[in-house]
Amino acid sequence: MKRAGFIRKNYTHLFLCVISGFFLSSCGLEVVLSLDAPTVTQNAPLYSGSEYLNWYSAFTTEERNQPDEFMGTEIYYKIYNNYSSLVSQRSSILAVNTSTNGSTAATRMIETYTYQPLGSSVDTGRVVFVPDSGTNRRVILRLKSYMDGSGYTTGTSRYNFLACIGIYSGSDYDYTYNGEYYIPYRNGNAKSFDFFDFDEDNKGGTRDVEPVDGDSDYFYNSNGFSDGYDNTYFVQLFAVATAWNTETCAPNYSLVLDLGSVPIKKGE
Repeated sequence: MKRAGFIRKNYTHLFLCVISGFFLSSCGLEVVLSLDAPTVTQNAPLYSGSEYLNWYSAFTTEERNQPDEFMGTEIYYKIYNNYSSLVSQRSSILAVNTSTNGSTAATRMIETYTYQPLGSSVDTGRVVFVPDSGTNRRVILRLKSYMDGSGYTTGTSRYNFLACIGIYSGSDYDYTYNGEYYIPYRNGNAKSFDFFDFDEDNKGGTRDVEPVDGDSDYFYNSNGFSDGYDNTYFVQLFAVATAWNTETCAPNYSLVLDLGSVPIKKGE
């Protein structure tokens, strides 16, 4: 019964979208959604950096001046085993990241290079999505922990050392989400970014694993690790504002925001 209701609801939604699109087209109207992108406020790391304390991203959402169709802010990522591949694809995305190109950069990121929405450890099926609240908020994220966390499980120092996502407005950080720590996971929420299992907490050998050729969130280069980056993976991150266009029945995106790239090194 639930499945039948779900299908019926989606057919109704599709029908309304088609009727709406036909009406607007016949009247010569076209709705163009213009979204403001989020902005960097604190840190966008480089894959070539050597100080793990800087391997986190921090940005501010733009929620105050968006159209009614605005839904929220998404975070996308891609894993690489070769930094030249990362640089090439990142440059291709940013080359069209201009106001005259609209959603082209986001489309290239998602459809051409198959960047995936960042997952979380909260529950299966949830992605890291910052819903529209009407108020700009700061988002801080670190993909991997670099110490045992003693004394750094809460407060502003958590993101300096531990894998987490903090979302806050005003002067206070909030590191909880539905009562649990909001920890970034790969898309699908079953695998962590601790590829080499540094914390020795591998959930039966399935959670802390290296990416393999064929994973949707991984670009494998057959040349492998090279140019002084042996046994190092790289993760590139972008943020983008998202809206639902009722005329086209498809998502619309802002320009993408480059959140930087972090290395994940064996032995560190």
